[in-house]
Amino acid sequence: MKYKSINFITNHLIEITHKESENIINKLCEDYSLNNNEITKKYINADEINNNIKKKLNCEIRCQGIIKSGSQCARTRKNNSEFCLIHQKSLKFGKKHNSHPKVDSPE
Repeated sequence: MKYKSINFITNHLIEITHKESENIINKLCEDYSLNNNEITKKYINADEINNNIKKKLNCEIRCQGIIKSGSQCARTRKNNSEFCLIHQKSLKFGKKHNSHPKVDSPE
């Protein structure tokens, strides 16, 4: 399966997550005679799930290069690198800075 964009991957994972969540809730409701609508409303927050998936994917597969406008490149990383093919060749506008730098623990 070829992935054309981060949006394709994100939407695909969101779709899978929603289907699996619904299946699990349906099975639990059947087994324990629970109201499916109440359980879904109580335990499933679709917006939170979607945002978590998007944040995780952006960190894991999005190119770390900066484009001319100053924003992060929207392409996917290639060849086990932090960058897309274009930014592997040149980082004309720099690299995205991590908002949470790694800090060594004191010894």
